[in-house]
Amino acid sequence: MHTEFEQRSRAASWVTALAAVVTASLGVVAPVNAADCRAEVTAAFEKQRTGKTFRMEASVIGPQGPMKMTVDYGLPDRLRQKVVMMLQQQTVEAVLVGKEAWLNEGQGWGKAPDEVRTELDKQLSAVAQETADQMVQFECMGNMKVDGQELAAYRAQEGPKDLSPNVAEKPKSNDTVRVIYVDPATGLPARSVVARPDKLDKPLFKAVYTYPTDITIEPPK
Repeated sequence: MHTEFEQRSRAASWVTALAAVVTASLGVVAPVNAADCRAEVTAAFEKQRTGKTFRMEASVIGPQGPMKMTVDYGLPDRLRQKVVMMLQQQTVEAVLVGKEAWLNEGQGWGKAPDEVRTELDKQLSAVAQETADQMVQFECMGNMKVDGQELAAYRAQEGPKDLSPNVAEKPKSNDTVRVIYVDPATGLPARSVVARPDKLDKPLFKAVYTYPTDITIEPPK
């Protein structure tokens, strides 16, 4: 049986990792002067928020190794996420409804620790309350074929913000870029990647957005 301290440590670790994923995919950093293409990216994410519900599926390297994540958003105050830690073959699920949160680390659902609920609320707020002034500058890259789909690509003028522990001690690197892809047919974000400039087809991080019409987020039974 895990102690409460062990449970909170594990939960805080993957929640922090997810916060980094959300930040990288949305590009929320310090305000900068507007660029010509920033308006197009801002409009795409604004349309996403207007639709209220959407899904993000991402792959990332977190504190506990490779993770696959599925996050369902029900704006303005609902979130459901599933995190699969590949090395441990462990699945962690969480649900946020209003100011209440629940956590399931494989032993059934229970109320989430306060720090986990706070982090989930922050992640949801980063999506629901983002303003145009929080978006970085974007360079238009034109349309590209991505997995057989024609998408409009926009390259961020700053790299993704690193929220990992001891970030101040890490060497700085400028060898990766963030690219947002928008579906020109719908005007909605389709994916976000972090990759080396010459290997956009082999990203280090990838988040794919979809828009199922049957997303419902309720407290777990």
